[in-house]
Order: sequence, then C-alpha cells, then structure tokens
Amino acid sequence: MKKEIMSKSEVWVIIALFFGLVSYSIFMFYLLAKRSKGINYFNDLYSVNSFVVYFLFFFMFFLLNQIKKYIRKKEQRIVNFISVLGAFSTGVLLASGFFTIVL
Repeated sequence: MKKEIMSKSEVWVIIALFFGLVSYSIFMFYLLAKRSKGINYFNDLYSVNSFVVYFLFFFMFFLLNQIKKYIRKKEQRIVNFISVLGAFSTGVLLASGFFTIVL
C-alpha cells in the first residue's frame, strides 16, 4: 500500500497554479513600475486585465470540454497536461481578477 500524500499530477497542478499567480503578478508589477517611470506599454491596464479575465473564462470552458473528450478516449497523459494548463490559467485568472479590482 502506497503512503503518498499527493500524486505527481496533483503536485504539478499546485505548482502550475502557483506559477500562474506569481508570473502574472510579476508581469503586472513590472508594467506598473514602468508606468511610474513614464513608459506606457498599455494606456489602460484595467482594460488589459478585463480582457485577460474574459479570455481565460472562455479558455477554461474550452479546456473543460477537451478534458471530457479525452477522458472518454482514455488518454491519461493528455488529460494530465490539460489539467496542468487549466491550473496555470486559473492562477493567472485569480491574479488578473485581483489586478482588475485594484486598478
């Protein structure tokens, strides 16, 4: 009997969620720092964040349908990859939602 706390796929999902949160936060703080120095990559960061939120909601529904399709085909590796991609997208979605509220 195995005595593991989490499987490898669950660990990858948690790591991807963390990287999504951190990477988008670093990107937004970079843009905010450049904006305070007078360099504007985007005129309105709120519109960029709201676009990212809407796009990721669409992308999550797309990934959900793809997971259902590959579960029926019993393709475990593809399902694991899509779940990690979904976790990364969820992390970015959480960070962009936070910056949408703040900005």
